[in-house]
Amino acid sequence: MRRARAITLVPPLVALAALAALGGCGDRLQGFGGPPTPLVSFQVLVSGDLASVRKPAGDTSPTSLQVALVWGAQWLTEPFCVLPAENPDASAVIAAGCRDPFAFTPLRVAADVPIEIGVPATLSLFDLPAADVMVGDITARVAYGAMVVYDDRDGSGTLEVAMPHRTRSGFDEPGQFDGGDSPDIVYGASFVTMTAPDQRVVFREGAFYDTGFYPRSGCPHPRPGFSVVHAGGFSGDAALMNPGSLPPEDPASCTADGESDPIINVALQPPASVEEVSCVQRRDDSSVRYREPPPDMPELTSGGRVHACAHLPTFDAPTQGGLIQLVVSGRSSDRCKGLTHYTLRGCRENVSCPVPDWDFTATPPAWWPCDQ
Repeated sequence: MRRARAITLVPPLVALAALAALGGCGDRLQGFGGPPTPLVSFQVLVSGDLASVRKPAGDTSPTSLQVALVWGAQWLTEPFCVLPAENPDASAVIAAGCRDPFAFTPLRVAADVPIEIGVPATLSLFDLPAADVMVGDITARVAYGAMVVYDDRDGSGTLEVAMPHRTRSGFDEPGQFDGGDSPDIVYGASFVTMTAPDQRVVFREGAFYDTGFYPRSGCPHPRPGFSVVHAGGFSGDAALMNPGSLPPEDPASCTADGESDPIINVALQPPASVEEVSCVQRRDDSSVRYREPPPDMPELTSGGRVHACAHLPTFDAPTQGGLIQLVVSGRSSDRCKGLTHYTLRGCRENVSCPVPDWDFTATPPAWWPCDQ
């Protein structure tokens, strides 16, 4: 049987010009009927045995599988997660609370369609990526996206993203400190991490420059407009040993769409290994918000949380004179990994502020476990 083409393209600038000419100043085209023409369409094929990866195990309730195109965020992990751990407790917190520094991190869900295992589904886009998912300037910018397969548990028809759970601080109102859960269960993605093979959706506008935004070192540049590209991944350990550059991909694993019109393949996996592709981050620039300790002890050990006392990175506290932070992981059952950082002195926006919003260095809370 002849295979359908995986991608159908309409040149985006031509499409925009046509819309502008026909639409005038209104929000809708006047005098034209019928469905709109998509800018691009992708075919996605899901493979695997859902029963073997169901969450919870043995669940036999009906499922509503969907596939979503999710545009990725430009995200940097915080220093605590990549600097050498200063003690065994810090190592345990890093393992429990730091997400993969090379992982795909979502920013926005662009489109969703229902999908069946073993049956190709067509996902179409009618809008260009918004400016905030594009990295670069107007002369050279790019967006990367992943196809995410999930069980639409709330029947909303769209992937609901989640956020890490942090512990409460001294200025939180009841209910403010908790994270954001999602009822949807993720079972696979075409792009999970740069350390594994991936297929990613690309939208390129203008020229292309190699950057730290989901780079594909050694691979050909994506072509202008929409495309799907492949990469084979690289060693995370090798990347951490050389933070100034990433290891090159195997050229044999790199392809750029246009050569074979690939279908985007997504293999079903246990949610624990892929669910963070639906986890948005509170901050994406590696900065840390240090928090005021509450009067009574927060949840330091409940639900599998672990904690550690550690020095602040020197660039975070150049005037803090050896201030110690308490770092707390999320719960072992949380979908999204995350950390909470407490200090006895600091400000809500800057731990190095000259006039602190709180200062308990002389009289720490009775529960405070760190020596100053």
